[in-house]
This record gives sequence, C-alpha cells and structure tokens, in this order.
Amino acid sequence: MTVSSQHDSSARAAFAGATTDTPPALVLGAAGFLGLNLVDALVADGQRPRCGRRARTNVLALRQRKVPLVQTDLDVPETLTAAMHGVEVVYHLAGHYPRHSLDLEKERALGLARLETVLNAAADSGVRRLVYVSSTATVAPRTDGSASTEVDLFDTPPRWGTYHDLKWHLERRALEERRFEVVVACPGACLGPWDLRVGTSAMLVGLARGLDVPHPDGVVSWVDVRDVASGLLALGTVRAPPSRVLFTAESLRLQHLLDVAGRFYGVPVPPPMSDADAIAFADAEESRAAQGGSRAALSRELVDLIIHGPYIDAGRSKALPGVTYRPLDETLRDFDAWARRVRFIPPKSPEPPTP
Repeated sequence: MTVSSQHDSSARAAFAGATTDTPPALVLGAAGFLGLNLVDALVADGQRPRCGRRARTNVLALRQRKVPLVQTDLDVPETLTAAMHGVEVVYHLAGHYPRHSLDLEKERALGLARLETVLNAAADSGVRRLVYVSSTATVAPRTDGSASTEVDLFDTPPRWGTYHDLKWHLERRALEERRFEVVVACPGACLGPWDLRVGTSAMLVGLARGLDVPHPDGVVSWVDVRDVASGLLALGTVRAPPSRVLFTAESLRLQHLLDVAGRFYGVPVPPPMSDADAIAFADAEESRAAQGGSRAALSRELVDLIIHGPYIDAGRSKALPGVTYRPLDETLRDFDAWARRVRFIPPKSPEPPTP
C-alpha cells in the first residue's frame, strides 16, 4: 500500500462514524488561537468539523473538545488530500507564519509553496469552497485619510517588512484561484480566550504582570477572536459570500488601547517608542532570538503592523449572519478570566473578609 493510500484509508476510517447530511468541514490550523475558537463556533452550529493537526502540534485543547483529528502537513501533500476526502468546505487558518522577519525571500517562497500544496489538494479532492484567512496587513490605506474597506488592496507588495510582503503574495495567489470558490477573510489583531501561544495578547499579559511593555504607537484594528470565528462560520455556510471581508471591531491608536488595558489592571503604561527606535529594537530582538535566545520582546511584524496600520471600515462583515462585535471592555474581561484560569496571569488575591 502506498503512503497516499494509507492516509486515505486512515482518514476514511477516522470519519466513518460522522454520518450527517452535511459533509464535514475541515479546519487547517485548528489547534491555533483562531482555530480553537472557530472549532467552538462550528460545534455550536451543530457541525462536527475535522480538525487538521501537524504531528508535533499540541492538541490537548482539541482533544478536550472531542472533535475528530486528522494529520495535515502542508509539506506532505498526500496528508491534505486524505484529510479533504468528502469535504466541501475547507477553512485554511494555517498559512505560513514567519517566526522572524530576517529572510524575506525564504519566507515568501516557503509560504507560497505551502499554499500551492493546499490549493492543489483542494482541487484534487473536489472541495467546493476554501475560506482563506489572510490579514489586515493586506489592506491599503487611503490617501484621503478615510477608513479603508475591502476594495483597498495594494497594487504591489508594500515594502514594510517580511510579514506584509508574505501576506500580500499569499492573498493575491488565493484570489487568483479559479478551480473552486475562494473567500478571503482579513481579521485585525485578535484578542480573547485561547491565545495559548500568547501572540497578539502578549502586551496584555505583560501589563497584567506589571512589566514595562515596549511598543510603538500607531493604528491598531482589534477584534474579539470569537467574533472572527462567527464571521468565518458565516463565510463557510452562506450561499453566496463576498470574495473578501475585513473583520475588525474598531480602529484606534495602540497607546489608547494599552491605556484602557492599563486602567483595567491598575498599572501604568509606558510611553511609546519612536518608529525608528521600535524598528531598531525589534530587529535586534529578532536577531538575538534567532541565535537561540529567548523569545523577542517585540517582533518586527508587530511593529510594522502598528506603524503602518490604516483605519478600517468593516461594515461589510456586519451584513453576515451572526456577526456582531463585542466592546473592548467585554473582551478584556473574558480574556482576563481565561488567562488567569490557565495561569498566564496570576490568580487574583481573594477579597479580605468584611469585618
């Protein structure tokens, strides 16, 4: 038996019990921050999604959800073909994410090769729709200063660093696909529960711990991750979705968002760094981390997103069924409760008894 047929047989056996009228959806990147919240949204919708995982991925949170798991390695095409067997909708949340921004050409080539593998597997498997999760890094600012919408795309890749370049090329390739339907979702900076790798929530965790959080200032378009999950669910299930949708709750200055979080935690917020200082600091931190050091205190990707972030109008997303946006205070409360439960933030001291 070939490797490909082994994967086909194991995948079919794993999902033989899932006999519903609606074919299962496949979630690539199901163990990630957005992936876990999307799985929750799909399950709440009555679905039993297949959850793609790499062999080395920690899937404890997925196992707790009791959903079917299937191996999906973007460097091994036959695993994707097997996982997509009998699937009509694929949610692709596993686009290449560069750990550092030090080698643009390498990251771009790797990201495009992996996306091509996913697209080819979807075409070979007869997938009807692929929901590709991109980023608001691909949203071009308007010259008149008004808020950008889905029509605002860069004609050429912005020269703002590896992350922007990579996301532009990946989204362009996804939108060029004609063998099946592709819908592109561009979420802003996601906040909320289940950020197990402490990505976009790193500054909140740092503030809660009383740390001096280094940051530039600029526009950040934040969104509750659960609201993005609701939007992705809609894009996968509605009859005729738009081809590109932006998901943000609001656009505001990062310093203002951190000031709100600082008041929530009762801690002072340091002033922002200049753009030049933030870029230099992030580059130095990534170089140190790439040499085997601890995680960078500030990533170049985050700096580029903040100092170049446009104001965004996500009105189109609000027309999708089930999509509303939580206010920031609710998102902060829910993130805080989750982060304390998993001990990313120390538990609150018990209130002293009333005399």
